[in-house]
Amino acid sequence: MTKILINCVDLDIGDILFASSVAKKIKEESPWETSCQLEFSVNYLQPLELLNNNPYIDKVYYKECGDEYTEVFDINKSSHELNLSTSVVSQYQQMCNIKNFNDTFEIFTNPISDYSIECSMKELVEIEYWNSDIIKVCYVMDWDRKSYSLHNSVDRPITRNAHSIIEPLKGNEQIMLFAIGIESKDSKKFPSINSASKFSFTASLIKNSDYVIGPEGCLTNLSSAIGTSTIITTDYIQGVYGPNGTKVDINKTYVEPFLGPRKYFPSGNHTHLDPTLTDQEVGNEIFKIVSHGR
Repeated sequence: MTKILINCVDLDIGDILFASSVAKKIKEESPWETSCQLEFSVNYLQPLELLNNNPYIDKVYYKECGDEYTEVFDINKSSHELNLSTSVVSQYQQMCNIKNFNDTFEIFTNPISDYSIECSMKELVEIEYWNSDIIKVCYVMDWDRKSYSLHNSVDRPITRNAHSIIEPLKGNEQIMLFAIGIESKDSKKFPSINSASKFSFTASLIKNSDYVIGPEGCLTNLSSAIGTSTIITTDYIQGVYGPNGTKVDINKTYVEPFLGPRKYFPSGNHTHLDPTLTDQEVGNEIFKIVSHGR
């Protein structure tokens, strides 16, 4: 039996989800598809359950692996020069010798969690605790970690504040807010705080919500793959790569970096906001979008 290991080395959680796309591709391109054992080794606990739900992945390990592999593919973005003008998803697929690579990645949520949250939300409507037309919005708590307010000066960016942004949404009876993610960037390293089950539950909550709002990053890419309408602030992209994109050659040719839900899922109902908006303006724009037609 052919046995393949995809070894995710020093990847962030979002990159591990991107890398999971290679499993389906390998199974599709393998003439020995039915007898191929495909395993993953990851360096974060959080995505374990989501990867375990992936029907194309046979086993998932945390910082270890099995024995006697036919082939091992290391996905380590620090040892590869990534092209920022194309998707990381397609580049990870190419690292695993995928011929028909593309920008597509899928998230396989826990069906029991999906159903449980769906039933809970229906019951809240049935007991008239919620209105039937309630708008369910998840917001990323650590918005400040991957965003900057550029309206004052690009040279001296000010960290965004999630609580200031959601202010226009609070107190509205039509909108129910759910905080997702973690407030501290360090706590993702501690499974007692942010475990695989919590991350999987978050994915199911997102699946049962109408919108996800936050910065460009793991959770907003996750929500776009699940199919939930996603609204991001793009100041991180501009803050890191500049208003003209990123320079790709000695002639100072600039290209727009391949980042954000609208890039990965252009046919989805996703929004990339103007990076120069203030927190209050961001909140007002989000309110207009989520309450449109209600």
